[in-house]
Amino acid sequence: SAGKAAVGGNAMGAGDTVKMKDLKDHLKHARKVGQCIRGHGKVHLCAAFLKEAIQECKDVLDDAAITEIIKTCNVIKNEKVAATKKKVKGQAQKSAKRDKAAEAKAKKLANELYGDSNQYDGYDEMGEQYEDDFF
Repeated sequence: SAGKAAVGGNAMGAGDTVKMKDLKDHLKHARKVGQCIRGHGKVHLCAAFLKEAIQECKDVLDDAAITEIIKTCNVIKNEKVAATKKKVKGQAQKSAKRDKAAEAKAKKLANELYGDSNQYDGYDEMGEQYEDDFF
């Protein structure tokens, strides 16, 4: 063992052999690894760990097991996408209000500087005539 963990138990070193005999041992170890990963919260390390674990187990996994892993990943992905959409939807509503206010302010400033360019005058008719003749 590499030393003592902060909680007082034995910390496992990266090279230590992990003894897992039954389902209980496997799930207990998976939860411990999960706690460690949640503790550091680094996405790239978690993804690398999971990819490596799956690659190392590929000879043991059968089609049904892989399908179950994919289903689990899809459920998690869908939850994440839904949560992101919910967040984005809330932000979009807020930013739309700000955008309208910003647009109105910019339009008012432009009108003050350059005059209201939406007023129709004789030059518009001439421009339209040239455009019609051209096309």
